Amino acid sequence: MKNYLYFIIYLLFNQSILISSLFYTKEKQLILLPSVAFRYHSNVTTLIDNIHPSNDWILYTQGWYFEENRFRAKLARTALSTVVNDVNKKRVAYFTGSGKKYESLCLNGLSLDLCVKTDAYGLLKKQFHLSNNDVQRFRISDGHVEYFISTINRDIRTKGEIFLCDDNGISIISDIDDTIKITGVTSVRSILRNTFSGKYQSIPGMSERYRHYKLIYNATFHYLTASPDQLYPFLREFLDYEQFPLGSYHMRHFSWFDINFFKFFQSKSFIKQKTHILHMFFTQTHSRKYILFGDIFQKDPEIYANIYQQYPERILHIFIRVSQLNLSNRLKQVFQHIPKTKWNIFVNGYDLPLNISCQLYSHK
Repeated sequence: MKNYLYFIIYLLFNQSILISSLFYTKEKQLILLPSVAFRYHSNVTTLIDNIHPSNDWILYTQGWYFEENRFRAKLARTALSTVVNDVNKKRVAYFTGSGKKYESLCLNGLSLDLCVKTDAYGLLKKQFHLSNNDVQRFRISDGHVEYFISTINRDIRTKGEIFLCDDNGISIISDIDDTIKITGVTSVRSILRNTFSGKYQSIPGMSERYRHYKLIYNATFHYLTASPDQLYPFLREFLDYEQFPLGSYHMRHFSWFDINFFKFFQSKSFIKQKTHILHMFFTQTHSRKYILFGDIFQKDPEIYANIYQQYPERILHIFIRVSQLNLSNRLKQVFQHIPKTKWNIFVNGYDLPLNISCQLYSHK
């Protein structure tokens, strides 16, 4: 019966793709995800002229230009209502939107004025350089710069944020689902319920600890998640409400033509995506240190263990959220080549040490 229900929902979603092009409104939206900037190094790129190694910056922008599709959204709400109560219409509207492919958008601010095109999915991905003098001139006190992207006719204009990730210092890279936000990733029904309905709920104590780490380590935060970037505005609203530190977001994009709705949430493609993003941080900073937060419910332990083998001196600590404070055979096996002083488990934020350099608790 369960498999039959999912099959029916799958058919409804795929039917929406075939029919929706005939009935939709053109309510356009532009989402800009907070991104990062790194110091320029000669091995990063050779395609940009007139920049100075280790002084100037390479900045990245990321976003999605789309239009809401009421017909597809209605079908999606109908399908979701079979497994989810009180479906959030706005979340579904964004998730079911259609990307505006090959559209021109203009970037301004930060002494720049240039136009770029979206890709076949309506995604915006662009890198550009700024001198260190310009970056420091536009830098906001908490370590980021702001810019704007607009449509050609300027009827849509959205502010973006880029967080500076220098060669030195400390960054905290954190998963979101079931690390700082309750999602229930081991169950499709729980994922749908905690994604498309109700108020997002945080793991107790996590925002408090993260704010503490930002204060004492002057850490930059980067949120690395398998969640779709279509839902970024709602995750951002949640993190702001819970007072998590500001930071960059690194998410996947869901395409209705590449993969069906349920396989996206169960797909293992996030392993490749997370690994790629982690490599980016380590390779584009020379001596910066990292603290990694994840959970046991998917593949964070395996991903982090693999990264640790490549950058052991630059990972200060790994924290893995579990359902109860006792070590599983899986963690013992995965972390067998990592010193026990370099990783810990936690259930909520109150299990985490106030000072990561001094271990306040040990494995049980």
